[in-house]
Amino acid sequence: MVDIQNVNVRRNWEECPRERGASRWKTLYATLNQEGVLVLSRYTHEELGSPDSYVLLYDRERMVIGLRPARASVDKNAFPVGTRGRHGGKMIRAYRLCREFAISIDKTVRFHQCSIDFSGVLILDLKDTRPTRTGKKIKR
Repeated sequence: MVDIQNVNVRRNWEECPRERGASRWKTLYATLNQEGVLVLSRYTHEELGSPDSYVLLYDRERMVIGLRPARASVDKNAFPVGTRGRHGGKMIRAYRLCREFAISIDKTVRFHQCSIDFSGVLILDLKDTRPTRTGKKIKR
């Protein structure tokens, strides 16, 4: 039902800004699931230099995970990178990190504010996470 009476009402429209190049897959994106699997988007992995492995770091005081790009043949504590999905996502099996530092989560979480510090370490704050979408997409 259309309300003909309100067609000519004065409105205070505000325009929604569109950020160029800042789509969901052109930003840093990482998740961690309850099995300890860290997943990075292809863009995030490429921003870190597309390494073949990462050294996993943890700051107990601030509850922050760090991923430092590494080379598996050089760094003895480097965790190898695997492929995740068909769109270039990468995964790191980080169960040992979760067990070693008593990191416990009950469902898959997305790190809301991922950032890369001046030394090239990806910063993942466990206090700033969001739940990921669950279930399958509904096809209409």
